[in-house]
Amino acid sequence: MKKTVLCMALAALSAGSALNAAVSLTGGTSVSLSGILADAENAPAKNVMAYSGNSLYASGNFDTAFGEMSPLTTSDAFIIKYSTGMVEQWKVQLMGSATVSAMLADGDGGIYVAGTYADEVVVGSTDGNTKTINGYEEYGEPVAFKAASFVAHYNAEGVLLAVGTIMPTQDAELNNYATENGLWAMILEGDTYCRVSKLLDLNGSVHAVVDFKGAISTADNSVAVASGSYANVEFGLAAPSAAGAVVEFNDALEVVSFPVVLKSRFCGDGNTADENVSSLTAAAVGSQLYVAFNSVGTINVSAYNTSEQVVNEMPVEGGHNYGYTIVSANAETKEAQVKNYTTVSVSEDTQATSIGDMEVAGDKLIVTGMFQTALGFDSDITATSSSDMYVAAINTSDLNTAWAVATGYNEGDANDYNEAITGSAIFGDVAYIYGCNEQKSDRAKQASLFYSVDLADGTIENMNPEDYIFGMAGDGTSAATAHTTVPVSGITFTAYGEFAGVDNIAADKTQQVSVYPNPVADVLNFSLPCDAQVYALDGSLMLSAADAKSLDVTGLTGGVYIVKITVAGETSYIKIMKK
Repeated sequence: MKKTVLCMALAALSAGSALNAAVSLTGGTSVSLSGILADAENAPAKNVMAYSGNSLYASGNFDTAFGEMSPLTTSDAFIIKYSTGMVEQWKVQLMGSATVSAMLADGDGGIYVAGTYADEVVVGSTDGNTKTINGYEEYGEPVAFKAASFVAHYNAEGVLLAVGTIMPTQDAELNNYATENGLWAMILEGDTYCRVSKLLDLNGSVHAVVDFKGAISTADNSVAVASGSYANVEFGLAAPSAAGAVVEFNDALEVVSFPVVLKSRFCGDGNTADENVSSLTAAAVGSQLYVAFNSVGTINVSAYNTSEQVVNEMPVEGGHNYGYTIVSANAETKEAQVKNYTTVSVSEDTQATSIGDMEVAGDKLIVTGMFQTALGFDSDITATSSSDMYVAAINTSDLNTAWAVATGYNEGDANDYNEAITGSAIFGDVAYIYGCNEQKSDRAKQASLFYSVDLADGTIENMNPEDYIFGMAGDGTSAATAHTTVPVSGITFTAYGEFAGVDNIAADKTQQVSVYPNPVADVLNFSLPCDAQVYALDGSLMLSAADAKSLDVTGLTGGVYIVKITVAGETSYIKIMKK
């Protein structure tokens, strides 16, 4: 796989709307897949999109025939490639019960696609050479409610190059322990699963973030990891606990290793409470891997050569104590650091404490999610009503919190409503979080939520959207959203043109500054002395110079970069191509 760096970008909900002073969008071309869902309950919680080259890849679910595709179940998935102007290039179907949850550009215009599935799923290909993957089976029959994960690789023409799976199994050690101690091993509905939530490029190879129960192993079964478990002596049972891992794949998309594993203690180690990893995500830049997670109880952290325990005291009566932890690990040195933050207590009937996503922006980790009562990254920040969305900036140097901010949206009576996050995005110096206010009884949507956050100081602004946003993607100069009205019957993908201020030098004093050559191989020249910073598309600062007329870019890998130019206090941006 070629070295690729993905950038989560921002998008407006309607053509021509401005997000803030940092970025504005003009135009907007939409494709509406209306009526693809006969039952709104079959709509996915989010739609996943990613740019690869100049093309936008979009995914979703459908239960009604469209575009010569007929669903086999109520949750068949589609993958569509759109060119500039939202012209459909090709589409394929995942025939069977499948949901796409992550995408990653491959550097050649193709895409890696990951998600969950059950039973039997036929993974489509534009050349007709489909591949069938089988889900979890018991007694020779597939079990629909025990989800497995898949990762598929498509080239730019939609040809399926490879597909791999991560199959959860029952933990034999748990069964043996239960038998030997007169307990009942509780492996019931939903207690064995593996779900992929994100794909990463770590040091040039594909990795996936997964949460699971039971056991998962490498393709050759040489290495296996179990989810941990607890014994409830009062009820005479032994049960698995939720765990998480970062999984490494080879080019054939076979599992080869588990760089990071997060799991509770085993019954035999004294775990008699439901300890678990409640949510996790990860981000990667070069060989540096970051993992963020929430947990309950004692969690064993294994990161390359580092092993450490995260201990969160269990509550005395009811409720949960949620811990916040970030792991920084290097794939080359195999060294890791584990940082624990404040443990927060929440009531038993509210569970909206989660880490949703994390991206690297310069020297900060930008973490987003939901929280109740107090925020673990900054306990001085408290939630309004039952829960709030948050954005926290963590210094990559020491993993300390730089700042954190919450939406402060009042969703109403905490017994009836809750705030829910559906995603987040980062472009340059701005982060975006989006979600909705839901009615607890039936998850009926009450209001759409969309906020921008200035990454310099955490200033938050309510963007007051009309439609509900279910996904965002960007490549540094173009952006797209997946959005819908309620009730949900389909999804609209809208692509926007150039970001104002990114491709054009707009300020009066910087209009005189020209940058050449572009594309550039070794030295980038400026027509006037200026302060310059070169950023990768994920916001990482790569190079900088003060009062310079040239900048040596020889050490940069080939690809697209954004140059920030400052002259006499006026700042603008320009896109360059490194050969």
